[in-house]
Amino acid sequence: MFNFYFAFHIIVVVSWVLFLLQFIKAYQHQNRAEAYIFGILSLFFLIITFYLGVKLIMFNTAILKSGGWLHLKITLAVILAIENLYYFVKFLLKKTISKKIAELNYWISYLIFVFILYLTLFRPF
Repeated sequence: MFNFYFAFHIIVVVSWVLFLLQFIKAYQHQNRAEAYIFGILSLFFLIITFYLGVKLIMFNTAILKSGGWLHLKITLAVILAIENLYYFVKFLLKKTISKKIAELNYWISYLIFVFILYLTLFRPF
């Protein structure tokens, strides 16, 4: 059962970040209809991601003592979650964002996601 949840967790995390990145792009280009859909989907997958993450930790509590990789992964995921929520609230308040800031944030979010995936798959420390 653990392997099923682990595989599903990875699929959901990838979906979350893909929708988050699409949300940032749509918001940057002021496409409100697309941004709204991608924002809702990113929040939906954000909730499922954290739910499955907690479920995985409950299945195997010894993983909390496995090293710093998990703590770093959780910290980075929380940073992405805060970013997701911040931009969605800003979107709902109809505030605009600078295209340069959005582009920079897009790539930083992408790199954080790649690092989270690396930490998950290889558990380097």
